Amino acid sequence: MRSVKAPWCAVAAGLALFPVCARGAGYSIYEQGAAVLGMAGAGVASVSDPSAVFFNPAAMSRLDGTQLLVGGTLLNPVTSFAGVAPYPGYGVTEEMERQSFFPPTIYATHHLSHELALGAGFDSPYGLGVKWKNPDQFTGRYIVTEANLHNLSTNLSLSYARGPKWSGGLGLDLVFAKVDLHRREQAVLPGGGGVLVDVARVDLNADYKSGWGWNAGLSFAPDSDWTLAATFRSLVVTKPSGDATFTQMPTGNAVLDAAVAASLPPNQGVSSVIRFPATWSGAAAYRPRPNWTIEADANFFQWSVFKDLPIYLDQTPSANQTLVENYKDSWQFRFGTENRLPRFTWRFGYYYDQQAAPDESVTPILPDANRNGLSAGLGFALGAKKQMTLDLYELAVFVDTRSTNGVERDGYNGEYKSYVNAAGFGLTYRW
Repeated sequence: MRSVKAPWCAVAAGLALFPVCARGAGYSIYEQGAAVLGMAGAGVASVSDPSAVFFNPAAMSRLDGTQLLVGGTLLNPVTSFAGVAPYPGYGVTEEMERQSFFPPTIYATHHLSHELALGAGFDSPYGLGVKWKNPDQFTGRYIVTEANLHNLSTNLSLSYARGPKWSGGLGLDLVFAKVDLHRREQAVLPGGGGVLVDVARVDLNADYKSGWGWNAGLSFAPDSDWTLAATFRSLVVTKPSGDATFTQMPTGNAVLDAAVAASLPPNQGVSSVIRFPATWSGAAAYRPRPNWTIEADANFFQWSVFKDLPIYLDQTPSANQTLVENYKDSWQFRFGTENRLPRFTWRFGYYYDQQAAPDESVTPILPDANRNGLSAGLGFALGAKKQMTLDLYELAVFVDTRSTNGVERDGYNGEYKSYVNAAGFGLTYRW
């Protein structure tokens, strides 16, 4: 049986979970361009459409005229949990509600001169939606019943080409983040033999708050067969703030209800700090034949910036705390190939994404784990002058089973199994 603190203390501790849903490699959304995702996201060196605003701004100066890309991805995650002793116990199984999410992408590029190009973008590079089935009976409801992270990013970039071999790009990012979390607070029923009962609902809602960042890219083509590239995206810090609402749930036990009423914090403001990690990428694209491209990318995520999480309460500062997370830096490795034929282009790819969360930070909010992705894509030229291109892709993400190994910080231990299906499109118009 897990230990239970005094109601007011446990409720305050629950506030520490307020923005946790922002963390983890699993909730960094890299699905930002259908053509590149057909190659499993391997496109830092070879990207050839306006999604260069996201993947590598240096490539914008290689794009002709003015181009506009509109697209998005339909994400369908599936997650289940199997408990172990002592809590919630063997034989306990839970499932998340099956939800669908559609982060949009809009990118535009324009040649200012033979050497200079301007680009702008709107995307959603982070996000999360968690909703566990049967919230009144869910065994982890004292941690979370539902959580959502909404993230929007705007970008303005400039690219400069120095001859046919070298090009560089620099951009400015304005990132907005909004988060909400819902959970239950529990206490031991007096005289009930250690039985736990729900005593309060905790609802935390934060409005959109912004943070600034920047990104840069470099591309070098030593000959017509090879392109080498590197990019950097900076750390972004946001400071979400909003309202914490505490609603008592009567238990029918007069003694317990009176104790909860006397100790439950008042509704008040709450704030924290979320750090989105800096990322580095290195890539190489090889063209063995004019209509073939093979690319390999390595992406490094500096998740170690998420060492802890400060929590600030407006009216009860004595309950402020810092939650230790100790995330680790992680790597992604992406490989893809593209074959351009007269009537269409086909693509395939594979990627490996390394987990960032230690065992003690694997919770029902974020069951982070290693994952492997397989993708396939098609591209079609449309219109009499082929000014439009429609790109489609399908991506299957196989998430490793992740165990908390008995050390999860809230005493909720077991194994998580997940799978994610992603399908996306991109429509590009050139003039």
